[in-house]
Amino acid sequence: MTQKPPPRRTSSTSGQTNPSKKSNPSPQPSRATSSSRSSSSTSANPQLPNLSNLSKLKLPGGGFSTGCLVIVGLIALCLIGGFLALNFNELLGDDPATRAPITPGSTRVTGGQPPGSGPADWYQIYFTEATCPSVGNQIGGLDEIIADTIRQAQVSVDMAIYELNSQPITDALISARRRNVPVRVVIDSDYEDKPSIAQLRQNGITVVTDSRTAFMHNKFTIIDGRYVWTGSMNYMPNDIFCNNNNLVWFDSTQLAANYTAEMNEMFVEGNFGPRSPVNTPFEQFTHNGVMIENYFSPETRVAPIIGELVRQAQNEILFLAFSFTHEDVGEAMLERAEAGVRVQGVFERTGSEQPFSYFSIMREENLPTIQIRQDGNPRTMHHKVIILDRQTVIFGSFNFSANANNSNDENTVVVHDATFANFFVEEFFRVWDAARQ
Repeated sequence: MTQKPPPRRTSSTSGQTNPSKKSNPSPQPSRATSSSRSSSSTSANPQLPNLSNLSKLKLPGGGFSTGCLVIVGLIALCLIGGFLALNFNELLGDDPATRAPITPGSTRVTGGQPPGSGPADWYQIYFTEATCPSVGNQIGGLDEIIADTIRQAQVSVDMAIYELNSQPITDALISARRRNVPVRVVIDSDYEDKPSIAQLRQNGITVVTDSRTAFMHNKFTIIDGRYVWTGSMNYMPNDIFCNNNNLVWFDSTQLAANYTAEMNEMFVEGNFGPRSPVNTPFEQFTHNGVMIENYFSPETRVAPIIGELVRQAQNEILFLAFSFTHEDVGEAMLERAEAGVRVQGVFERTGSEQPFSYFSIMREENLPTIQIRQDGNPRTMHHKVIILDRQTVIFGSFNFSANANNSNDENTVVVHDATFANFFVEEFFRVWDAARQ
């Protein structure tokens, strides 16, 4: 049934749904040379022996016997042992704050450093180059960098990924499990039949699926309760080697706590989609002087939040959109364009000319402040990125669609920092230059 384009200037009504389960091109073999933008157990309480009878032994005159003194010594030893057990991780340097840091490997850097004081040491930003070479040349991809950090895990690995079909990552997860590092994996049920999932289960790793029509669309990995990988990239050859994607590594215990809460909802409680509770510990926080926001949908309606952020833009809005149909985001951009703010964006061409896509709507508005193109990648431009005034970046797994807002499990990160933003600005213009006029 043909859908009409969403009405202009509606209040909080959502846009039309995004294209359902779009197929990526058949895995054209690839070697994704990637661009890197780098920024510099609770122990059980000890059980005491039953001393009820021995405690009655006394010397003549009421004094305690030697046996009682021995008992008192045993109790003291047990208490000391319990203290040591409860603090064993810290004594061994296994506390996240003192543990040897994990640092992702580097890949070839394309382009120059962004203006300013240079990157911080708590993040690294990567972009696929989408060269899509033959299967035999699918080496040196971003999955190998993720796998390397998994191999350094000492305490835990949690992964929630829409599709997992990367052998380097699969091997790294199995290796971690064999080293007795707890590994938990959540995937979308549509991709449960991949060989990688069978390998994980055969090696004792529990893999949980969402078992529902809507997507478990997250793409994140948490390591040792401290490090987080997130972005638009699925762990599969097409996304790694053929499609345009972003991937960001963070060293932040607060972000890790947020993603761990989301992981527990799915893996432990089996809560997906709207059933999930709103329990993100740090939706807004400051890390190294940088303001960060972190949201999970659909328990939090993220599209209106993005719309309000867009309305704060004063000079420029840049965006890269795989799917863009949601009114809260689209109407906010049109309002700012009418107010004189320059809006420039690239749409994934598949589905972009449907009436409810904001490519069609923006083109029909024909405002002088809006410049839009369809991407030039013959495969897929998979980014979900908005850059505001080159100061703020919105990114993650969240497509600008009703499905992402209302039913899919998604995550979104907002970083308010010009240095961080400029890496994404560089990627934007790389995609823009390759896009169709």
